[in-house]
Amino acid sequence: MDQSKRLIPAILGAGLIAGIYVLIVQYALKDYIAWRSPGFLLGLIAIPVALHRDPLQKKSLRFYYTALIFCILGWVLPVKTLLYASVVLALCFLIDNVLGKINLLPVLAMALMAPICDYITNIFTFPIRLQLTSWAGTLLQMIGVAANVEGNTIFFGGNEFSVDAACMGLNMLITSMLCGIMILGFYQKKMDLHLSFIKVSLLMGIIALLNIIANLFRMVLLVILVILPEDPMHGFTGIICLAVYVILPLVWLIPRMVTHSGKAKTTHVPAHTVNTLQVIMAHVCLAACVGMVAWKTMLPGLNQVIPVNLPRVKGFKVTAMRDNVVKVENDTALIYVKTIPGFYYSDHHPTICWRGSGFEFKHIREERIAGKTVSTSILQKGTQQLYTAWWYDNGTRQTGSQLNWRWDALRSGTRYAIVNVSTQDRKTLEKEVARLLRPEENIVTALQH
Repeated sequence: MDQSKRLIPAILGAGLIAGIYVLIVQYALKDYIAWRSPGFLLGLIAIPVALHRDPLQKKSLRFYYTALIFCILGWVLPVKTLLYASVVLALCFLIDNVLGKINLLPVLAMALMAPICDYITNIFTFPIRLQLTSWAGTLLQMIGVAANVEGNTIFFGGNEFSVDAACMGLNMLITSMLCGIMILGFYQKKMDLHLSFIKVSLLMGIIALLNIIANLFRMVLLVILVILPEDPMHGFTGIICLAVYVILPLVWLIPRMVTHSGKAKTTHVPAHTVNTLQVIMAHVCLAACVGMVAWKTMLPGLNQVIPVNLPRVKGFKVTAMRDNVVKVENDTALIYVKTIPGFYYSDHHPTICWRGSGFEFKHIREERIAGKTVSTSILQKGTQQLYTAWWYDNGTRQTGSQLNWRWDALRSGTRYAIVNVSTQDRKTLEKEVARLLRPEENIVTALQH
């Protein structure tokens, strides 16, 4: 009876704190989290499969301090990725205190569920996709297949095969890692052993490598068998390659890693216990901190960096849009200038924005125009076709690399924008890009100063 009397307030308190975090997610992260994405749904399965707890240790403060650090970062840099991390770590702190000290695999799974992982594998893997296309083309030519490579596209027999984010890293990479976490969690529970953080990191690297190999052979198979995107076998081929080149090797490798490198779990009562009142106050304090970060993240106009009075551009109509986007247009060119508040922000990348409008990207590649490296592509929507190019620009420097602009923005404190130009034909596109790359015609300088 006494135990139940103590248990009821604990359950009610934990439920109250969890409810606060649910409200915070509903308020600030409802449109940020990709609830129906394959990575998020698979992550929900991976968490309980990989979860292991030590019921004798229920007063650990490790996630409390880590969550506070992210709250501080989220207050200084109010972006939703840091708020998401704060909420995840706060929930882990709550689970630690209710179920017992948990292992780190579920935390890794929750990190992979974050939309930032989708963004990174969509945007930052573009150079890898180009290299992967080149490797696939080389392999095909080595076995006598007359295939030609242009950018991220392989041409064979009058057909086009593109290595885009859906084929390369995004869904398959996150899926591969979450599957690896589940397999590792299963064998760790079965053998009552656990791998160190370094070994788990090594395993994630191996999974990434296996994923690249799987996509390489997937591309080769699609070309040899002439399996076009509209063919149901197109997606099924990806599943087969994922199973053969990623899942099966992991089923063989992981139990051997756990057997040879795993350490026995030591369950013991901690020598120094934290006062219950301290834990309660820590939860209240952390919930308040996360709530404050959510409030600041949602402040209207917080990240507004474009001027209220936009400059006039001769021959063009200038329109301010949402989220620091300016549209500059005339009868021959459509230009979007998307100012990025800081190096730590995601950008309005054309490959995401145009797809949201129903366009498909074809023949994505990097090329030199007017002495600068820019990305170009063809936009296709039914019978409508546009030629488009984009690059990062701070008014004095231009680059096509995500890493280059972010490093320069961090180092110099300058603000970059992504410039996206679209025209009806290739010749006009080259002319507009060359014009905008001239210092005296730089539209980023006009908008930021």
